Amino acid sequence: MQIADWQVHLSVRGRPRQMRRHASFIKQHLSGGALGLAGGILFAVVTGGIDLFAVGAFALLGATALPGLFLRATGQLAASYALSSTFFAILVGWLCLWTGGVDSPAIFWLAIVPMEAALSANRRSAITAAAISSIIFSCLVWMSLASSLPPAHLPGIDPFLTRMVSIVAAIVYACALAMRTQEAYQRAEDAADNEEARYRMVADNASDLITRHSIDGTVLFATPASRRLLNVSPDKLIGRRLSDVAGTSYAEAITDAFTNALRNGGEATVEFAVTNDDGTTRYLETRLRATGTAIDISLIAVTRDVTDRQEAQLVMEEARDMAESASRTKSAFLRSMSHELRTPLNSIIGFAQVIRDQSFGPIGNGRYSDYADMIGDSGKTLLRIVTDVLRMSEIEAGNVEMDVEETRLLPIADGAIRTLEPQARHGRVVIINHVSEDLPLALADARAAGQAVNGILANAIQYSALGDSIDIEAGSDDLSVWLEIKDNGPGIPARDIDRLMRPFERTGGSLEGRPSGAGVGLAIAKALTELQRGGFSIRSQEGEGTTVRLAFPRARMARRRSA
Repeated sequence: MQIADWQVHLSVRGRPRQMRRHASFIKQHLSGGALGLAGGILFAVVTGGIDLFAVGAFALLGATALPGLFLRATGQLAASYALSSTFFAILVGWLCLWTGGVDSPAIFWLAIVPMEAALSANRRSAITAAAISSIIFSCLVWMSLASSLPPAHLPGIDPFLTRMVSIVAAIVYACALAMRTQEAYQRAEDAADNEEARYRMVADNASDLITRHSIDGTVLFATPASRRLLNVSPDKLIGRRLSDVAGTSYAEAITDAFTNALRNGGEATVEFAVTNDDGTTRYLETRLRATGTAIDISLIAVTRDVTDRQEAQLVMEEARDMAESASRTKSAFLRSMSHELRTPLNSIIGFAQVIRDQSFGPIGNGRYSDYADMIGDSGKTLLRIVTDVLRMSEIEAGNVEMDVEETRLLPIADGAIRTLEPQARHGRVVIINHVSEDLPLALADARAAGQAVNGILANAIQYSALGDSIDIEAGSDDLSVWLEIKDNGPGIPARDIDRLMRPFERTGGSLEGRPSGAGVGLAIAKALTELQRGGFSIRSQEGEGTTVRLAFPRARMARRRSA
């Protein structure tokens, strides 16, 4: 049946099922009211007059149109049913009042009133109708006992027959109400089935996992997305909890989210992770909402994959940490450089001033020669610092090229010792070379390998005490050849080893009490070694010295692989 929008209230337009219910109610009540008024007019014309009983009866019949008009104006179906039941109960009470009170043939119709109100599917309307019927019945009983009823207006027929006709009519009307109730129930059930079918179709094809849970978190319903997101089929997920799938580390957070959703009567969100079959981690977000009544409450959960968002957040956090670390490193580097450059510059300027002013007499004085040596040493220190910083910048920019070839490591060790012998002699440090001449050849860039060994050896000399010794040892296996520089210095705390292999990182302590340098020696040696496809490692223990290993590919193995 096509229903025009103007026939129903604005609030139900565009909703076919509600429009049909409203239109049916309005049509029935407007028709009943019209028939009641027409019947009253016809009765008056035929009988030539009308008494109080007839006026009241036909007026109440005509008033049945009012609930229909009320629904058309307000759209409140439950209130309209309550109003209709009220008029119906008053009409039955009026008929009983003028036809014998509790002995009236119409008394049975008071039981029909709550049944009609039940069509509204509203408990309050049915209770209100039952209360009105009870009040009217009580009034009729009281008036019958008090003998205050008006004269009976019964037609001149057998009272028993009248009562039977009334009962049969009531039964027929009750059957009609039952059929209407069944029809309404069937429509509601069909609508619910259709809604469930649509819901299931959407849920089954949704990329998000939709689940329904009992108040203790047990899964009552799950969509097929559980296979992809949780690695569990829906039938195996039902009867379990999300915390069972997520693991114990997330159990408390998931339980708290369910509790909060129930306690607050709203929503809650929780994030957790599951391990995929291939060992990778999938991050999930579950949004919970409590639904239902206080007696029958459950929770609806929507779980979606937020791995990309989580990984992006982790990348952002790592980038932020790296930026903060770089900022701290830059600040430390500038602070260190201001000290490292100022110290030799002060020496150069001071000793040059002494020589220029000839503070100890003519230039021929022997002290000037010592000061010139100090100026030279300070200049070399400045040159080494600047060279190290420039070298590190070249490595970080990727501008260093390697000429890898078969190389003997003994000459590299000897060259480093010769270069740093003056520094070692000044610090009374003994360097012992244990490298054998028959050490296998390595695949290395001799110049870069020499720079790496020089940097490590210079670092070892700086941190060695007077009279200490430094050992240079070597070894090989089937894959690599290596040099090890061992010192007896203060050692490095295990927590600082990784940090010190980054550029511009220095050991703790004040600037005044530590050796000079830019803090890039270890970083340069590590980078140069790894550019030659070698390995760089440090073993150290506080108070027992440090051992640095530079390992290079073994040349013989390289030839064998290419053969």
